[in-house]
Amino acid sequence: MSRRADVVDELSADHRAVAELLARIEKAAPGSAGTGAPPATGPQDAEPSGETGAPPQAVAGGPVPPGGTGAPPDAPPAGDPAGGPGGTADDGVVTLVEALSDLLLSHCTEEEEYLFPAVHEQVPDGGALVFTSLADHLAIGQYLTDLQGLSPGDPAFGPLLDGLGSAVHTHLAEEAERLFPAVRAAMAPELLETLGERLREGRRELPPVTPPAEPAATPEG
Repeated sequence: MSRRADVVDELSADHRAVAELLARIEKAAPGSAGTGAPPATGPQDAEPSGETGAPPQAVAGGPVPPGGTGAPPDAPPAGDPAGGPGGTADDGVVTLVEALSDLLLSHCTEEEEYLFPAVHEQVPDGGALVFTSLADHLAIGQYLTDLQGLSPGDPAFGPLLDGLGSAVHTHLAEEAERLFPAVRAAMAPELLETLGERLREGRRELPPVTPPAEPAATPEG
């Protein structure tokens, strides 16, 4: 019988969702150089809940999206030339960026609320590890603030998106390679599972953050 998904499983699932959504944006956004970084990986021996919702307001410098939720499931996907009825391809990119903002802010808030206090108390050099992640959160929040209200046609959009992508990939790699292994080495599995359940309980009280669906493949012939 597989164990319950713990807090590291849940946050690692967030990492993968963030990396996948960022890759879609970098592919679709004109003028974005992309970072070329591979998608984040993480523990996959337990099934994460698949829920990604948390109050976004805890990240300093980050915008609070209207309603605090992700883009609606029927939002136009990037790469759709029409961008949905009456929309454009740029509208699709903006929708994806807004969804990424919601997902990142929710993820950062969850780390700060459910994981970092325990890391401070139980992980050797936990304060330094948390400080690094918090600095990443601040940098990511600032990029999201600067991107708010911009469209792909704005001269600053591409450079800001590239900066966000670099900051995000650095953050995901640091946590996957340093923070999460240190957490697993120092903290009891039972505690990690308890923290994972608390995280899921918090998500159940909030609207889910739902990234826009991938566009349907066009049948050949």
